[in-house]
Amino acid sequence: MASSAATETTHNQTIRLYLLIICWTGVAAFSLLMHHSMTFDFASASTAIGTITLLSTFAVIFERRGIPPFANMLTGFICMVAFNVFLSILTYAGTPLDAPLADNWLMSCDSALGIHPPTIVAWTASHPFLKSIFDTVYLSVLPSTLLAIVVLGLDHDLRRMREFVFQFMFAGVVTTLVFFLLPAAGPFAAYGYEPRPDQQRFLEHFDALRSGRFHQISLNHLEGLITFPSFHTSWALLVAWGFRHYRWLRLPVLVLNLMVVVSTLTTGWHYGSDVFGGILVAAIAVLVTHWLRPHLQQDSQRDNHEFCHVEPMIQRKPETSG
Repeated sequence: MASSAATETTHNQTIRLYLLIICWTGVAAFSLLMHHSMTFDFASASTAIGTITLLSTFAVIFERRGIPPFANMLTGFICMVAFNVFLSILTYAGTPLDAPLADNWLMSCDSALGIHPPTIVAWTASHPFLKSIFDTVYLSVLPSTLLAIVVLGLDHDLRRMREFVFQFMFAGVVTTLVFFLLPAAGPFAAYGYEPRPDQQRFLEHFDALRSGRFHQISLNHLEGLITFPSFHTSWALLVAWGFRHYRWLRLPVLVLNLMVVVSTLTTGWHYGSDVFGGILVAAIAVLVTHWLRPHLQQDSQRDNHEFCHVEPMIQRKPETSG
């Protein structure tokens, strides 16, 4: 009975932590919306709301029927969807804060590091096969995340999914806050090389937001606005880190997501400094999760014990320290 109570307490603590991050992100987003006299197209959130409502029902059913892995997978997915909605609104609503552009500083940092984005973009363009690979790889982080949700969620060690979700949220909040302080128009604007169509849409949104001409936010028409630090880099590295215990998946996922990091430069989306900043954010997210690990651990140990008669669906490396 005492073990069951401790398990329930730990589970509730984890959910409360998720909800706290999601709620405060939402409060900040809509506060900034009102501050900048902007509106939100609530109809554009109908798909997200419907998905969250439907999956929440199944999560409750699985939890009550004593199938924690499936409930864990759905809960993780629901929290990431809800967080992503609010973070997207927050990013757009906070861009009109209009801090001085950091492009000159980022260009200076790249110069000191010996990185020249236009040269990288031009070299990639001269190798069409490699360009097509990196353009495709750049978009792979979302499918990799969906795979991570399934693999980590269905693992009988429920802690793995909880760590991944927290790391994703942590990296999203940190990169967004730094972006508000150090916004940048991106290397394609600063160096003057021709932007891709999606980069041109980014510039249109970015300029309209900073000039006060962007009045309504819709989830149907969003562009990634965060430049420094690169959330794409943090995201890819955290996905790779989440697979570190799965012996048949960890190497291909690591290679794929390292290519994602490289693609942030070959596609011309980011400065080299953005990438190093994203790496730092991912490392801090992992360290913070390690500090929080005791709060995510008790119930996963119990569930491992309860389900020890079931063969794991995916073979993973034995637990090691760190």
